[in-house]
Amino acid sequence: MIILKFIDKILTEISIILIKIYQYTISPDKGLPSLWLKWKICAHEPHCSKYSVLSFKRYGFFSWLPKVIERVFSCVWSKQKIYDPHKYNVVFFSSAPIWVPFLKELYKNKHFDIKWIVTNPDEKSGRGMKLKSNIIKTEWEKITPLNKGERGDLKNKFIQTPNSLRLDSKKYAEEAHNFKLRLEAKKPDYLVVIAYGKIIPKYILDIPKIAPINVHWSLLPKYRGASPIQSVFLNNEQKSGITIMKMDAKMDTWNMIDKLSTKLKFNRTTWDLIERMKQKWPKFLNKTLISYGKRLLWEVKQNEKQATYCKKIEKEDWEIFLDKDSLEDIYKKYKAYSLRPKIYFNTAPFTKGGNGDSIKPKRVIIEKLILDEKIFETEKNKPIIKWKELNKAIINISFKPEWKKSMNRESFKSWYLK
Repeated sequence: MIILKFIDKILTEISIILIKIYQYTISPDKGLPSLWLKWKICAHEPHCSKYSVLSFKRYGFFSWLPKVIERVFSCVWSKQKIYDPHKYNVVFFSSAPIWVPFLKELYKNKHFDIKWIVTNPDEKSGRGMKLKSNIIKTEWEKITPLNKGERGDLKNKFIQTPNSLRLDSKKYAEEAHNFKLRLEAKKPDYLVVIAYGKIIPKYILDIPKIAPINVHWSLLPKYRGASPIQSVFLNNEQKSGITIMKMDAKMDTWNMIDKLSTKLKFNRTTWDLIERMKQKWPKFLNKTLISYGKRLLWEVKQNEKQATYCKKIEKEDWEIFLDKDSLEDIYKKYKAYSLRPKIYFNTAPFTKGGNGDSIKPKRVIIEKLILDEKIFETEKNKPIIKWKELNKAIINISFKPEWKKSMNRESFKSWYLK
């Protein structure tokens, strides 16, 4: 392995020397012939020779030689340039913890150079109202060594936390204008926007050389709006996934570039879906960005007739009523809200105290719920708990009464049920 790395390094240096000799002698783009051809011979930007030098430096001789050969043989005389860089400059917009795997995968992939991370400002929280770092900022500090130049240079504001992006903001117009100028100076090829939490103005969307890209957690045009992850489970969909889109001024109506779907098994929840996302979807995003940059993927308009919208989740959506709601409806809510905030019910008027004494009604969270798919159809129209006998369709269940530890069905039955 060490010998191969040494050989690769030597061949890389020799190749770069030979390419530079070619550039300044017989190259039609930079050599003597360019005096007559006027820099119009190569169809690509950057020129094939420059692309080869940059690629060998970044990726090595053996790993990139086939791509360099392919690039050279696909080159034709053209006045119209084809933008095909050796790497893509990315500015990453996000504020949500579930999208951290996408940031990590972009950082690991040599095809991409993360120039900036844009996230929400730190917020005060807790009893002491101390500033708490945004999750994206915290995770970036973990994966990036501070001595790695601009990538880890937090002191030079590598991580941007603008209060507003609106140029017409009375309070933050100057800050937004300065942000615009500094973003333009980064010369991004892509803006990758994933659950940023703010509307991005058109003047920012126009900055990247290739495209502003958004990752939406549903198979569009279904489930546009604020809660696509939860809505998939609430509507008992058989599959879910992500849609990668090119952004414009409108919301969730953008042209689609690619989709990745996954089947939703009976007992799969939002938590399971997120865990599955961490394994496959970040690499899919990287692959899509490369393919779109190479013009191997094209935009497709959404079918407006198939569009559906999901609402913002409200507090009352988490509550269930064990004496009224069907098992099917309760289970859909459990799967939708299993990650956060979790479903709950109020014990009144169905409970007793530990020794038969009456107690005040308590809020009880259902922390775990696993059902038997085979008998679910016969049980779906019945409440989740029969107060003398827990429902036979339930394989496993655990409860967490307010201010108490979690307990299994037998403990809960003994202490709380009439």
